[in-house]
Amino acid sequence: MAFFYIMKKTLLFLLFFGLSITHAQEKVNFKKKKFYVPAIAYSQYPCLDNVLTQTTIYQVDKELKGEEIKFKKKFFNIDGYLKQPEGRLKIYVTIPLPQYSRTQADSTYDKENKQWKYSVYSNYRVNINVQVKCIDQIIFSQDFDNSEIDRVSGNLQKSQLTKAIEDTDRTIRESNVDENLGLERVLEASMYRIQYLLNYKLSYSTTESKEKFEFMTSKEHSEYAKMLSFQNEITTQLEQITVEKGFDAKLLAPHLAYLESLVVKYPQSEANSNIRFILTNNLAYAYLLIENKEKAIYYANLLIQNDQQTSRGTDIIDRVNKANFVDNIVRTHTNRFAELKKLGFKIQEDKEDARLAFFEKIERQDVDWEQEKITRTKYLGLINDRRNNILDSIAFQNNPELLAKIIIGLGGNEAIKNIQKVHLLSKLNFEESNVPQTEEKWATPTNYLLRKKMPDNYYEIINGPEAWSYQDRSVGEKWVKLNNSDYWEISNNLDPINLLTSFRFDLWNKLELLPDETSDGRLCYHLSYTEKTVNAKNRVIPKTEYHFFIDKEKFNIVSSEKTEFENGNRNSFERKVYQDYREITALNNGKIPHRILYEFEDYYGDTFYQEDRDKVEVNPVFSNRIFMKEVYAGGFK
Repeated sequence: MAFFYIMKKTLLFLLFFGLSITHAQEKVNFKKKKFYVPAIAYSQYPCLDNVLTQTTIYQVDKELKGEEIKFKKKFFNIDGYLKQPEGRLKIYVTIPLPQYSRTQADSTYDKENKQWKYSVYSNYRVNINVQVKCIDQIIFSQDFDNSEIDRVSGNLQKSQLTKAIEDTDRTIRESNVDENLGLERVLEASMYRIQYLLNYKLSYSTTESKEKFEFMTSKEHSEYAKMLSFQNEITTQLEQITVEKGFDAKLLAPHLAYLESLVVKYPQSEANSNIRFILTNNLAYAYLLIENKEKAIYYANLLIQNDQQTSRGTDIIDRVNKANFVDNIVRTHTNRFAELKKLGFKIQEDKEDARLAFFEKIERQDVDWEQEKITRTKYLGLINDRRNNILDSIAFQNNPELLAKIIIGLGGNEAIKNIQKVHLLSKLNFEESNVPQTEEKWATPTNYLLRKKMPDNYYEIINGPEAWSYQDRSVGEKWVKLNNSDYWEISNNLDPINLLTSFRFDLWNKLELLPDETSDGRLCYHLSYTEKTVNAKNRVIPKTEYHFFIDKEKFNIVSSEKTEFENGNRNSFERKVYQDYREITALNNGKIPHRILYEFEDYYGDTFYQEDRDKVEVNPVFSNRIFMKEVYAGGFK
């Protein structure tokens, strides 16, 4: 039978680990296991379960016939189907001519350059009707009436706006449909949103979901051996689940019959509370797994009546009620994708498309990389310029008096501007590990090298716009080119003050001064900034949150905190405490921390360690040749 899953989309492949918790008063052991279970993420409409082909039929305005050809190539691509002229899933799309309304101006304030930026965009009313049929039954119908904008031009001066609006408005009203590229852009914007919604409602895919189950045992009880046998059988079953085949209830039948007999053998009473807690919990979860809706609810109710952690029973009932049952099973396992592979439709076309797509992808990657190199090279040139601009105009920055005192503590304007090279040598001491680790860093305004011994070798290199990492323990290629996010993350080390102290000149004018707080036993200024982004649903969500705590007497950084978010949810937390500040001669006796305490919280768990800097050198002598990975011929010597 199929494996049960509570949400609309359920899922793939198994992994588990155990965690034992003992309730002292109850004398019951909880064995918590987490599984990654393969399954099908199914559509909202059961009638599509045996439908494998789709087709889209367009009825468009006569002036949009040219666009219809493009739409047939681009839309609609619903996951889990093959396109076929006579597909059993039919999508009917009616598209009248979008209506232009007017052209308007928009403005945004550039905080970095402290100026307004202006742009011009045109408004269109786009109405698209979509009707979906499963064979001959209408299962979905909706009018999508959208207000779309086409951004015509940007980076205008305020004095240019009136003329730009008049010229754009006149051009649109006087041009024919074929000449108006804005129509194509606004129609495609609406169609992509519709495709996203249809995929959500109609698609089938293989995916992966984490499922947590808690099994109960009590070694002190005479029934322990057989209850453990039941648990082992459940675990074995979960290892055998595939996309096509779900749970096999027959192998569990003798175990379930035995557990049910124990429920009768131990009637409800205070003396039998513990054993009934174990039995009803295991039975409720087991029937949840094999999708026996009635028995899952029955034993969940007995679990609630037992009056020990009643939330367990209510959780199971809630999951059953939210499940999508068809013919007494959950639609999470099917041979749909095996059947799709057997179909002969579009095989030749798919092969040709794949071949062309491969070369187009290579070409596109080359173009994207050349553009990315230009962007990175431009950024490298801006790092020093932005820092020096701030140093030369402290009075015009946010919180200028505090900034001036921090800069004096670091050695002053000229000492900071004169930093061209940095070298750090540190020892790392971890709370739960006796393995010695060393870390060495070199940096210039355009290059960075990290060399770690832990005890395997690990390296990171920035050489201009390129960045690489190297690991001894990697299987296969040991050199790996860093992606964009990793590059921008470690590129902060190209700023020598950030590398030495974690002080971020690039964030200063974004930081908000909050009420004073105590950090590491010292009264501090508290500065904070939250970087935000926009998600796929056009919602502004947090991306990264920064906090800096500055000593109110010595004006150096006492601690810093950074919280990373993923889709608006907290993903990781990092805290650093800076201690043992010492004077550096090359920085005009400015003080740099020689001990840093680290605290990390992420999906790996909690990590604490201490960095002790044995060597801090400013403007030492070393060759930029060390930043060329080719020097090492596959490994560092």
